[in-house]
This record gives sequence, C-alpha cells and structure tokens, in this order.
Amino acid sequence: MDLVNYQIMLLRVSNSPTILIAKGEDQASIQIVYMAKSKNSAASHIQTLASVLGSEMEAKKAIIYDYTRTINGFAAKLTTDQITALLKQPGVLKIVPSEFQNVAANVSSSSVP
Repeated sequence: MDLVNYQIMLLRVSNSPTILIAKGEDQASIQIVYMAKSKNSAASHIQTLASVLGSEMEAKKAIIYDYTRTINGFAAKLTTDQITALLKQPGVLKIVPSEFQNVAANVSSSSVP
C-alpha cells in the first residue's frame, strides 16, 4: 500500500460570533467570512468587501472563493484592520481563519480516483 497525503480545508463553525486571527496584526491571512443569507450572495459579498477595501474592483481581486450553496460567505486574504472593519458591516456573522491540515492515510493507489 502507498502512503498518500491529502490536504483538507477545515472550516470552524460554531454558534457564537468569533474572530480568530492566525497571523500577526499587519500580516494578511486567508479568512472565511460568514454572512447572513441574501438573494444575490456573490454580489453581496463584493459589495460588503468593497465597503472596506474601497472599490468593487479591489473586492473582486481579493475574493478567493464564494460560498453560496451550503453556507453564505467568501474567502479572502485580509489584514486585522480589514477583519475588524468587516465585522462592523451588516450581514457579516463571523470571520474565521482558513486552515489547512495535512492528513496522512494508508490507502492503496487503486482506491484513489
């Protein structure tokens, strides 16, 4: 059997509003921004981030991924000041860091698609 490493992205979900900052204050890190439901989720993500970054073009560049099916939110590389400003925006429920975990598993190469 071959040892295969998988990289899994874990999202922390809890009932309490939380802010967790993974890196230093001035350093930007990828964060998951959870938002209240809206009719046009992707557009509301851009508008919310633009209110902090200054323009829709900067917001579109900053958004790494839009979550629109199971949760409503987006991933973006943000500084501590940007996180603080976003938490004051209507519709922002919480912001948590994106985490990557390496998981080693003993699986045969035939079981990996």
